[in-house]
Amino acid sequence: MAMVSEILGQLSLNIGAREPTFPTVVPAKDFDPDKDAARIETAIKTKGVDEQTIIDVLTKRTYSQRTEIAFAYEKRAKKDMVSALKGALSGSLETVILGLMKSTTQYDASLIRGSIKGAGTDEETLIEVLCSRSNNELVEIKKVYMELFKKDLEKDVAGDTSGNFAKLLLALVQTKRAEPSSIVDYEKIDEDARALYEAGVKIKGTDVPTWISIMSERSVPHLQKVFERYKNYSPYDMQESIVKEVKGDLQKSFLVLVKCFENKQLYFASKLNEAMKVVTVLFRFFSLKCGYFEGLSFFWNRCKKYILRLKSAILLQEHRIQSGQKFSYHSVASAAVVKLKACNL
Repeated sequence: MAMVSEILGQLSLNIGAREPTFPTVVPAKDFDPDKDAARIETAIKTKGVDEQTIIDVLTKRTYSQRTEIAFAYEKRAKKDMVSALKGALSGSLETVILGLMKSTTQYDASLIRGSIKGAGTDEETLIEVLCSRSNNELVEIKKVYMELFKKDLEKDVAGDTSGNFAKLLLALVQTKRAEPSSIVDYEKIDEDARALYEAGVKIKGTDVPTWISIMSERSVPHLQKVFERYKNYSPYDMQESIVKEVKGDLQKSFLVLVKCFENKQLYFASKLNEAMKVVTVLFRFFSLKCGYFEGLSFFWNRCKKYILRLKSAILLQEHRIQSGQKFSYHSVASAAVVKLKACNL
């Protein structure tokens, strides 16, 4: 198993540099899909599997280049590369690598399907995907979800959730959000800000349908101005109001929505930071309780799933940039690398 510093090292981050507005994983120069396919085939056939070569190749190629490698692999090996990787890898590394072989939309659709199929529902994943994606992204997710699983996303969400939580998610999936306009409607901004206040903090209880309607139908730039105007009416900002007014999965959903409306990059950075706190605490605990070598080995076996999920999150944000979506993950990844180095990983 390759150490996490080696995996994250493939990102070639320039810590402390001015944050770029372009992808930091770019098309490889002198790209040769046949050569890469041969390297992957050899790595898979190597006794014990050469995981490092698989990481080196696939994390330094864009999604479109990975697709070309998969096509070249199938031509030479007469088998599907994704299936071969699935058979050769295991655990979190398998999850990361197979995730990289999917488009962003395919990955999101798979996450949603995995969160609702079988016994119980993974509400956290469902909330994070549906509440952090743009209207256009959700339109594509619904389309791909049907193509991959032959099921209607709205029906699946309705069948696995209930109450106001279900109503909010369904309102988002129905993709009725207005497109951004060059014309700023200050009267409508004030009207919506007042409506949010009067439906929540001002009254006993909460008029949840009004909150759902405004937050699922207004454009993001409009809502950003609404939340600023809201402070003129309420003694609390929008996030504080949500915490006071609603609970459980509904609260989590509204909070993710508002955080992404206000600053999506900061939201994902905070998610990575939360995950890194788990790694830091666990490393400190095992270092204190075990001998160094035994402790490090035990720590790695216990914590690799968390670390590789970070890598997955970072690289999947690259998917979003490569798809033309406005999201810079550079500061997020930089923070992760700094924390990992502090853990001597």
